[in-house]
Amino acid sequence: MKKPSDTKPSHSPPELTFFTDRDLGKIVPRILRENGLTVERYCDHFQEKNVSDVEWITYAARNRWIGISHDNNIRRDPITVNAIMKESGRLFIVRGVLTGREKAQLVLGALKSISHIVAKHQDEAFIAVVKRETTTGGVVHAEAQVRLTGKQWTPRMPFGTVLRDDEEELLP
Repeated sequence: MKKPSDTKPSHSPPELTFFTDRDLGKIVPRILRENGLTVERYCDHFQEKNVSDVEWITYAARNRWIGISHDNNIRRDPITVNAIMKESGRLFIVRGVLTGREKAQLVLGALKSISHIVAKHQDEAFIAVVKRETTTGGVVHAEAQVRLTGKQWTPRMPFGTVLRDDEEELLP
């Protein structure tokens, strides 16, 4: 006899594991963990070594972890973008001049939109930003927005045209 759980499709999202870049230090992953997220820290895998963005992003992608960084330059480095797309990486870049605690709170505040993006692009590479948004009424909230997906990306995108801040999503 089947259990009820065997006959109903699961509507809960798959367990997400985040990988925090070295630039997020120890405070951000600690706060994210304290709030129930599964987090792998850069220093737990690379100790204090300073590995390239391509190396840690490839490592995270191959483990199906979702990268979180504060390094906005990643979006403009064609070699790193190429690695993210080829490895089906998923990366969120936290934007703004913020303390560690504020970065963590921004990620937590954007968790609903982060989960939506991950679900929508399950097996597709993407780069997204997490930032503060202000609504028409002046209310500030955290939001995640996709900047580039694997479908939009082409390895021949000219340097300097990748992931401009003023575009909602890049078009091919």
